[in-house]
Amino acid sequence: MELNVLSQHEDALKFRALRNQVLSSNIANADTPGYKARDLDFSQAL
Repeated sequence: MELNVLSQHEDALKFRALRNQVLSSNIANADTPGYKARDLDFSQAL
């Protein structure tokens, strides 16, 4: 049981790290003409 909970936490941390990369890319390209901001949907990641 504990292993399953730890695995879920690990997956959540990986998702958050990936989302942070996407959001930082959005910030870095905020002034780029034609750039469309992206985001990740947590419900789709499940």
